[in-house]
Amino acid sequence: MLVIPAVDIKDGKCVRLYKGERDSAKVYYENPVDVAKMWEEKGAGRIHIVDLDGAFEGRPKNMHLIERIASSVSVPVELGGGVRDRATVKALLDVGVSWVILGTVVAEDFQLFSEICQEFPGRVIAGIDGRKGKVVVKGWEEEEPLSVLELAKRVEGLPVEAIIFTEVSRDGTLEGVERDLTRRLAEAVSVPIIASGGVSSLEDIKAVKELEPLGVMGVIVGKALYEGRFTLEEAIEVAKDAG
Repeated sequence: MLVIPAVDIKDGKCVRLYKGERDSAKVYYENPVDVAKMWEEKGAGRIHIVDLDGAFEGRPKNMHLIERIASSVSVPVELGGGVRDRATVKALLDVGVSWVILGTVVAEDFQLFSEICQEFPGRVIAGIDGRKGKVVVKGWEEEEPLSVLELAKRVEGLPVEAIIFTEVSRDGTLEGVERDLTRRLAEAVSVPIIASGGVSSLEDIKAVKELEPLGVMGVIVGKALYEGRFTLEEAIEVAKDAG
């Protein structure tokens, strides 16, 4: 199972938010490029980048940093945040991003999402963000009537790389991963699932690892790494050996 360190960019710096609230940013590093290189050196097999400015503005705002990260590391990079049209997907792939994460579009313009998946098969990840089971969009600031499970089932059958499921109410809280809904998602669809939000300890890594036989391929870790709750090397070892 993959342990994927997160590099969240806001105002050009590497930050973490609390429950996705835009004014809650805590700066951990000044240079996100150096952070991505650090995670690669520590053994990351993939890096998760979020353009937080883009998520709030509706279009990527840190393209120069994204391009520098993609060209500075040899491991694949997945990128989300404000990606809401075909041209942006192509631009990101052209600068070296391996997978582009679409979130808001999945919920609000599924036809467009489907067309983008068909145009770039295997290069798109569906980002399904939820708060207490309901889908949230536009930088997690608006709630949709759809449930997380309903939206995941719509994605089934499209040529996507994976679904990233983030429980927003846990993101950045260190309260523990949302294991039950992650399990239900993995059981409901054949698309590989990547869990995200709330990871606080190596026990959370073990809990997600136990879901690997159901189709959970990875877990994204952010604040726990930045706060020193455990090292990336320890988490990778647990993801390899647990269960």
